[in-house]
This record gives sequence, C-alpha cells and structure tokens, in this order.
Amino acid sequence: MKKSIVLIALMLFASVSGFAQQTYTVKVVVKGLMEKSGKMYAAITRDSQDFPAVTGFKTASVDVKADGEITLNLEGIPAGRYAIFLFQDMNGNQKLDMNGQMPAEPFGFSNLSTLMGPPSFDECAFEVNENKVIEIGLFSL
Repeated sequence: MKKSIVLIALMLFASVSGFAQQTYTVKVVVKGLMEKSGKMYAAITRDSQDFPAVTGFKTASVDVKADGEITLNLEGIPAGRYAIFLFQDMNGNQKLDMNGQMPAEPFGFSNLSTLMGPPSFDECAFEVNENKVIEIGLFSL
C-alpha cells in the first residue's frame, strides 16, 4: 500500500512539474548614457496595445553609477514576443517627465536605433526563447 501511495505521489509530481513553463532572463545593457546620475527604469511587455508601458509585464530599476555602465536583469520571462521601454529618472520622481508631448528625460526602446515619432510594438519587438542580451541606446530630446 505504501509503495502504491509513493508511486502515485511521484506520478502526480511529475505531471504537475511537466506543466511548468521554462523562463528566461533578458539582460538589458544601456548605451549612450550622457548623465551619470538618477535611476534607470525598464519594463518588458508583450502587450502591443499598452506599449510603451512603464508598468509592463516585468520591471527592473537600478541606480545610475558614476562609471556609466548600466545593466538591468529582467528575470522569469516566459517564451514569447516582447518589447522593452526604459527611461532615466533624473529627478527621482519615478516617472518619465514630459515637456509637452516630448520626453524631458533620456529614454530608449529595444531594437530601435533611430527615432521618427513614437515607435510601434512591432518595431521594438524581439523573440524570447533563450536567455538574451539586449542593447538599448538612449535618446535625449
């Protein structure tokens, strides 16, 4: 009887753990940092309707170091199509300040090296199916 219970418990555990989804880490390397102060915020999302969303699926933040090297790790990301938005909070209010319709603080998007108006999710999207390193350059307007 004990052997049957142990066998059933092992089979249940194996079937439940088989449904666990593989997750990955997306390492964001920020390039083009002009001001070495404040805090960098990044959000990764797969919601094309809400892009760019600072409160995306997963978020990360890090203090900007004096040496200017910025890396953020977005962990526990299931496979799928994502886009990243990030910004440098220069005044510590935890939001991207705007000057009218234009950002007043440095910002960036995945897969975007030139800016011709607000980018779409499709322009910034990339596939996550393994651990990734994404380099993002900052824009200042």
